[in-house]
Amino acid sequence: MQRQLFLTNSDEAVSPVIGTILILAIMLTVTGTMLAWGIPQIQQNEAYAIYTSAQNNLLNFDADLDHVLAQGEGASRTSTISFSSGTFVQLPNLDEIRYYYTAVSWSDPKIVGVQTGSESFAIKDNLETVDNYRITLTYPPSKEYPNGTQWTGDSLDSYVTGFRALEYGVKATYTSTINATQVGGFFIYGTDSLSYKYASISGVFKMRMLNGGVVSKEPGGQFYVSSQPLTRSITIEEAGKEDTYDSLTFYQTDYNLSSSIKSLMGGNYNFDIRNQGGNDVSLNIYSLRMAFDGDSSNAFQRHYMAYNNFDSGDYKFGRSESVIANAEFPIEQDIVYSQSTPFDFRLLERTINVKFSLR
Repeated sequence: MQRQLFLTNSDEAVSPVIGTILILAIMLTVTGTMLAWGIPQIQQNEAYAIYTSAQNNLLNFDADLDHVLAQGEGASRTSTISFSSGTFVQLPNLDEIRYYYTAVSWSDPKIVGVQTGSESFAIKDNLETVDNYRITLTYPPSKEYPNGTQWTGDSLDSYVTGFRALEYGVKATYTSTINATQVGGFFIYGTDSLSYKYASISGVFKMRMLNGGVVSKEPGGQFYVSSQPLTRSITIEEAGKEDTYDSLTFYQTDYNLSSSIKSLMGGNYNFDIRNQGGNDVSLNIYSLRMAFDGDSSNAFQRHYMAYNNFDSGDYKFGRSESVIANAEFPIEQDIVYSQSTPFDFRLLERTINVKFSLR
């Protein structure tokens, strides 16, 4: 009897222990789940809220920039911007944009190898009208050459060399060696950006303001156009045909900071912006090709193909194309627009003075 009582009492004592263990296990599971999923999710939501708040501020600022760009030299505006976290800086020449144009209908120059730092490139007429081109390169003013410089030379077997390295601001024109009519040309621009970056548990968020637009990048994704670059166009409707351009205008923007503050952290700021003017390039052309280098390149290509009727184009020189085989220029994947009638193409170069101050 005593042994049986002892066993009975022992059975009753096991139940509270098991219950306590189960409760602890449940608590550990819940706590672990919160630590592993709940808190990171809360932190990710907080990071996204910080990013979207900054994005809304920059989109409002971009609208002010568009007005200042479009109103002309001397136009100014003050914008109020708030960042709860992250950094905001000006980055010069963050992206490279090249514009190639054709000014006649009887030649179609294929060009490969033009970019900053290049000391040679290849050019060939796809229509085989022009055998050799005469190229004139105009370099911008610099410390070494205060008035800028020019170089003129001919393509030899589709190959152009002998000039000093290409740089931002270089402009080129080309004619046939037997005809003084301008066939086309190109421009090389380094594009300044007002750039925002915010690093969080989710990853790095980025936004860049350039040419009257904004490109954005969220963790795990690619840059995309969140506000369209400033563009002006007039199209002509033709019965039975696709609409063609009567005029197409792009803005090419540089930023000039006048304040001692070069980098902003979280806080409330006034941005004073002023249009300092620039050159107006106006050309009558048949085709326009655009090339982009930099993190934003894919975003720009997708945007212009969707909204400005550009098509993708691959530009390369094969090994059978004479001396070009030795140059080994890589394939270039750009975008191009052409039409059978000429249209007015304008590049409006604008410098925007920006001054940051605490609000």
